[in-house]
Amino acid sequence: DWVRFYPFIPLIGAILARTSPIVLLSVGVISCCVIAYGFVINNYFDVEIDKKHEKKVKSNKNPLSTGNATRRGASILMGILLTISVILSGFLSLNGLLFTLLSIFLLTLYSIKDVRLKERFIFDIICHGLMFGFFPFLAGFTLAGGEPNTFILLSATLFTVICCEALLIHQINDYGEDLGNSDTTVTRIGIERGSVLLFSLFLLSVVNLEAIVHYFDIGTIP
Repeated sequence: DWVRFYPFIPLIGAILARTSPIVLLSVGVISCCVIAYGFVINNYFDVEIDKKHEKKVKSNKNPLSTGNATRRGASILMGILLTISVILSGFLSLNGLLFTLLSIFLLTLYSIKDVRLKERFIFDIICHGLMFGFFPFLAGFTLAGGEPNTFILLSATLFTVICCEALLIHQINDYGEDLGNSDTTVTRIGIERGSVLLFSLFLLSVVNLEAIVHYFDIGTIP
Protein backbone atom coordinates (compact mmCIF):
# COMPACT_ATOMS: atom_id res chain seq x y z
CA ASP A 1 0.00 0.00 0.00
CA TRP A 2 2.22 2.83 1.26
CA VAL A 3 5.48 1.08 0.28
CA ARG A 4 5.71 3.65 -2.51
CA PHE A 5 6.15 6.42 0.10
CA TYR A 6 7.98 5.20 3.21
CA PRO A 7 11.20 3.82 1.59
CA PHE A 8 12.15 7.36 0.60
CA ILE A 9 12.69 8.31 4.25
CA PRO A 10 15.73 6.05 4.88
CA LEU A 11 16.92 6.79 1.34
CA ILE A 12 16.95 10.52 2.10
CA GLY A 13 19.02 9.72 5.18
CA ALA A 14 21.47 7.73 3.07
CA ILE A 15 21.71 10.55 0.50
CA LEU A 16 22.52 13.05 3.26
CA ALA A 17 25.41 10.78 4.27
CA ARG A 18 26.80 11.21 0.73
CA THR A 19 27.19 7.52 0.14
CA SER A 20 28.01 5.48 -2.96
CA PRO A 21 25.35 4.23 -5.41
CA ILE A 22 25.90 0.62 -4.28
CA VAL A 23 25.30 1.48 -0.63
CA LEU A 24 22.31 3.60 -1.60
CA LEU A 25 20.85 0.63 -3.48
CA SER A 26 21.48 -1.62 -0.45
CA VAL A 27 19.71 0.86 1.83
CA GLY A 28 16.79 0.88 -0.60
CA VAL A 29 16.54 -2.92 -0.50
CA ILE A 30 16.74 -2.96 3.31
CA SER A 31 14.10 -0.27 3.72
CA CYS A 32 11.71 -1.99 1.30
CA CYS A 33 12.13 -5.30 3.14
CA VAL A 34 11.58 -3.73 6.57
CA ILE A 35 8.51 -1.79 5.45
CA ALA A 36 7.09 -4.81 3.63
CA TYR A 37 7.58 -6.84 6.82
CA GLY A 38 5.64 -4.20 8.73
CA PHE A 39 2.70 -4.42 6.35
CA VAL A 40 2.72 -8.23 6.24
CA ILE A 41 2.75 -8.62 10.03
CA ASN A 42 0.01 -6.00 10.27
CA ASN A 43 -2.12 -7.97 7.79
CA TYR A 44 -1.30 -11.19 9.64
CA PHE A 45 -2.80 -9.96 12.92
CA ASP A 46 -5.57 -7.84 11.36
CA VAL A 47 -7.34 -10.64 9.48
CA GLU A 48 -10.56 -10.65 11.49
CA ILE A 49 -10.75 -6.85 11.63
CA ASP A 50 -10.09 -6.46 7.90
CA LYS A 51 -12.83 -8.96 7.05
CA LYS A 52 -15.29 -6.38 8.45
CA HIS A 53 -13.63 -3.50 6.57
CA GLU A 54 -15.64 -3.16 3.36
CA LYS A 55 -13.15 -0.98 1.49
CA LYS A 56 -10.20 -3.24 2.30
CA VAL A 57 -12.10 -6.35 1.23
CA LYS A 58 -13.08 -4.77 -2.11
CA SER A 59 -9.52 -3.53 -2.80
CA ASN A 60 -7.94 -6.79 -1.52
CA LYS A 61 -5.50 -4.80 0.66
CA ASN A 62 -5.20 -7.78 2.99
CA PRO A 63 -4.96 -10.99 0.92
CA LEU A 64 -5.13 -13.03 4.13
CA SER A 65 -8.61 -11.72 4.93
CA THR A 66 -9.90 -12.54 1.44
CA GLY A 67 -8.32 -15.99 1.31
CA ASN A 68 -5.86 -15.09 -1.45
CA ALA A 69 -2.89 -15.81 0.83
CA THR A 70 -2.22 -18.26 3.67
CA ARG A 71 -0.83 -17.68 7.16
CA ARG A 72 1.98 -20.12 6.43
CA GLY A 73 2.91 -18.22 3.30
CA ALA A 74 2.82 -14.92 5.19
CA SER A 75 5.06 -16.37 7.91
CA ILE A 76 7.61 -17.56 5.35
CA LEU A 77 7.54 -14.17 3.64
CA MET A 78 8.15 -12.37 6.94
CA GLY A 79 11.10 -14.65 7.65
CA ILE A 80 12.63 -13.91 4.23
CA LEU A 81 12.14 -10.15 4.60
CA LEU A 82 13.70 -10.12 8.07
CA THR A 83 16.66 -12.25 6.99
CA ILE A 84 17.49 -10.00 4.04
CA SER A 85 17.18 -6.76 6.02
CA VAL A 86 19.20 -7.95 9.03
CA ILE A 87 22.02 -9.56 7.06
CA LEU A 88 22.44 -6.60 4.69
CA SER A 89 22.31 -4.12 7.59
CA GLY A 90 24.98 -6.09 9.48
CA PHE A 91 27.31 -5.92 6.49
CA LEU A 92 26.93 -2.15 6.15
CA SER A 93 27.02 -0.76 9.69
CA LEU A 94 26.47 -1.84 13.30
CA ASN A 95 24.77 1.47 14.12
CA GLY A 96 22.61 1.04 11.05
CA LEU A 97 21.78 -2.50 12.13
CA LEU A 98 20.71 -1.17 15.54
CA PHE A 99 18.29 1.37 14.06
CA THR A 100 17.00 -1.23 11.60
CA LEU A 101 16.31 -3.64 14.48
CA LEU A 102 14.57 -0.88 16.44
CA SER A 103 12.32 -0.24 13.43
CA ILE A 104 11.52 -3.95 13.16
CA PHE A 105 10.90 -4.18 16.91
CA LEU A 106 8.34 -1.35 16.86
CA LEU A 107 6.69 -2.67 13.69
CA THR A 108 6.19 -5.95 15.54
CA LEU A 109 4.86 -4.38 18.74
CA TYR A 110 2.52 -2.22 16.67
CA SER A 111 0.61 -5.24 15.35
CA ILE A 112 1.37 -8.33 17.42
CA LYS A 113 -1.35 -9.86 19.58
CA ASP A 114 -1.50 -8.90 23.29
CA VAL A 115 0.62 -5.78 22.70
CA ARG A 116 -0.90 -4.12 19.61
CA LEU A 117 0.31 -0.56 20.08
CA LYS A 118 -1.92 0.30 17.10
CA GLU A 119 -4.91 -0.04 19.43
CA ARG A 120 -3.49 1.94 22.35
CA PHE A 121 -4.54 5.56 22.73
CA ILE A 122 -1.87 8.03 21.50
CA PHE A 123 0.76 5.28 21.50
CA ASP A 124 -0.48 4.26 18.05
CA ILE A 125 0.40 7.73 16.72
CA ILE A 126 3.78 7.93 18.47
CA CYS A 127 4.77 4.41 17.47
CA HIS A 128 3.83 5.05 13.84
CA GLY A 129 6.04 8.13 13.77
CA LEU A 130 9.01 6.32 15.28
CA MET A 131 8.81 3.11 13.27
CA PHE A 132 8.31 4.77 9.87
CA GLY A 133 10.05 8.10 10.45
CA PHE A 134 12.63 8.49 13.21
CA PHE A 135 14.37 5.11 13.26
CA PRO A 136 14.25 4.41 9.48
CA PHE A 137 15.72 7.84 8.71
CA LEU A 138 18.56 7.27 11.19
CA ALA A 139 18.96 3.73 9.88
CA GLY A 140 19.43 5.01 6.33
CA PHE A 141 21.89 7.69 7.45
CA THR A 142 24.02 5.38 9.61
CA LEU A 143 23.88 2.44 7.19
CA ALA A 144 25.48 4.82 4.70
CA GLY A 145 28.27 5.57 7.19
CA GLY A 146 26.98 8.86 8.57
CA GLU A 147 27.51 10.09 12.13
CA PRO A 148 24.33 11.71 13.52
CA ASN A 149 24.52 15.39 14.50
CA THR A 150 22.00 18.05 15.50
CA PHE A 151 20.87 18.66 11.92
CA ILE A 152 20.29 14.95 11.33
CA LEU A 153 18.38 14.52 14.60
CA LEU A 154 16.16 17.51 13.75
CA SER A 155 15.52 16.00 10.32
CA ALA A 156 14.67 12.63 11.90
CA THR A 157 12.23 14.39 14.23
CA LEU A 158 10.56 16.13 11.26
CA PHE A 159 9.97 12.80 9.52
CA THR A 160 8.62 11.42 12.81
CA VAL A 161 5.98 14.15 12.98
CA ILE A 162 5.10 13.70 9.29
CA CYS A 163 4.54 9.97 9.82
CA CYS A 164 2.39 10.73 12.87
CA GLU A 165 0.31 13.00 10.64
CA ALA A 166 0.07 10.27 8.00
CA LEU A 167 -1.52 7.84 10.46
CA LEU A 168 -3.92 10.47 11.77
CA ILE A 169 -5.08 11.23 8.21
CA HIS A 170 -5.53 7.50 7.63
CA GLN A 171 -7.56 7.12 10.84
CA ILE A 172 -9.74 10.13 10.02
CA ASN A 173 -10.46 8.79 6.51
CA ASP A 174 -11.28 5.31 7.87
CA TYR A 175 -13.26 6.54 10.88
CA GLY A 176 -16.58 5.17 9.63
CA GLU A 177 -15.16 1.71 8.92
CA ASP A 178 -13.04 1.59 12.10
CA LEU A 179 -15.77 2.65 14.51
CA GLY A 180 -16.91 -0.45 16.35
CA ASN A 181 -14.33 -2.66 14.63
CA SER A 182 -10.96 -1.19 15.58
CA ASP A 183 -9.75 0.84 18.55
CA THR A 184 -7.73 3.86 17.33
CA THR A 185 -6.96 7.28 18.73
CA VAL A 186 -9.47 8.92 16.37
CA THR A 187 -12.28 6.45 17.17
CA ARG A 188 -11.78 7.39 20.82
CA ILE A 189 -11.64 11.17 20.48
CA GLY A 190 -13.78 11.63 17.36
CA ILE A 191 -13.09 13.20 13.98
CA GLU A 192 -13.25 16.83 15.21
CA ARG A 193 -10.66 16.37 17.95
CA GLY A 194 -8.65 14.18 15.61
CA SER A 195 -8.56 17.03 13.12
CA VAL A 196 -7.43 19.43 15.86
CA LEU A 197 -4.65 17.00 16.79
CA LEU A 198 -3.66 16.75 13.13
CA PHE A 199 -3.49 20.55 12.83
CA SER A 200 -1.39 20.70 16.00
CA LEU A 201 1.06 18.21 14.54
CA PHE A 202 1.15 20.24 11.34
CA LEU A 203 2.14 23.33 13.33
CA LEU A 204 4.77 21.26 15.14
CA SER A 205 6.21 20.12 11.82
CA VAL A 206 6.41 23.75 10.65
CA VAL A 207 8.27 24.72 13.83
CA ASN A 208 10.57 21.72 13.35
CA LEU A 209 11.24 22.72 9.75
CA GLU A 210 11.99 26.30 10.82
CA ALA A 211 14.52 24.93 13.33
CA ILE A 212 16.19 22.91 10.57
CA VAL A 213 16.35 25.94 8.27
CA HIS A 214 17.78 28.08 11.08
CA TYR A 215 20.38 25.44 11.92
CA PHE A 216 21.37 25.22 8.27
CA ASP A 217 21.53 29.00 7.89
CA ILE A 218 23.94 29.50 10.81
CA GLY A 219 26.50 27.54 8.85
CA THR A 220 27.20 24.56 11.09
CA ILE A 221 26.56 22.06 8.32
CA PRO A 222 29.50 21.74 5.86
